Amino acid sequence: MNSSRVIPTDREVSDPEVVARVLVGDVEAFGIVLRRYEPGLLRYATRMLGHPDAAADAVAEGLVRAYRHLASCRDPARLKSWLYRIVGNRCRSHLARRSASDISLDDAPPLPDMSDTEAETERAEQMALVQRALETISPEKREAFLLKHVEGMSYEEMAEATGERIPTLKMRVHRARAALLQALKEYP
Repeated sequence: MNSSRVIPTDREVSDPEVVARVLVGDVEAFGIVLRRYEPGLLRYATRMLGHPDAAADAVAEGLVRAYRHLASCRDPARLKSWLYRIVGNRCRSHLARRSASDISLDDAPPLPDMSDTEAETERAEQMALVQRALETISPEKREAFLLKHVEGMSYEEMAEATGERIPTLKMRVHRARAALLQALKEYP
């Protein structure tokens, strides 16, 4: 008797199914969460904190916290927003622990040079300028801007992730854009 069963891929398993599997003791199912969301969380945290090591710490802390408290996720269909909220809180904690003297625009890590072409070099310089400009705006505005324009979240998802009201988030995104444009104008 051939009892081969089809194993669904990560993409075929919904977030509520993954959460249910983890909650009944399938520790391996949390790997799906990691594969699905860790890259975006790391990108978000890196831009929030400006330092890859601090971002990796914030994401690791956030994912451990998420695993330990997965039963408290009220709506597993909104797992993504819940995870971003946890990692966002870890980022804010890291930012609060840093004193103003610890933050330097010169500390922004250089982007890796993937090629020696002039266009790639110019793109890397532009990305470094954008990262420096992001570091000049408040963490609240930076977070709203990144969630909207980098992570592609809707305002509803952003509200779930941050605990803020939608009008507040719209205002922060608008002000972040204006502040970024102003900061970019000031760079040579």
